[in-house]
Amino acid sequence: SQELEQSPQSWIIQEGENLTINCRSSKTLYALYWYKKKYGEGLIFLMMLQKGGEEKSHEKITAKLDEKKQQSSLHITASQPSHTGIYLCGADAQ
Repeated sequence: SQELEQSPQSWIIQEGENLTINCRSSKTLYALYWYKKKYGEGLIFLMMLQKGGEEKSHEKITAKLDEKKQQSSLHITASQPSHTGIYLCGADAQ
């Protein structure tokens, strides 16, 4: 079975700071999805990555899927209060 591991599991940063969240898979990824959850709300879809080396951006959030397709990183640049929430990765594995 496939396992996904995110790190760091929790963090506190100041407004304007940068943050990188990593998502590692025990298997090669067919597609990786990043979501955000705000308190009291449902999941918000951020982006999907399918190709090794692919990079996408959305509102100061950039995600990249590594060439071997077993890890993705999500980078928040110059964080704002609107970035507060729980970030989750999901995946389809081969």
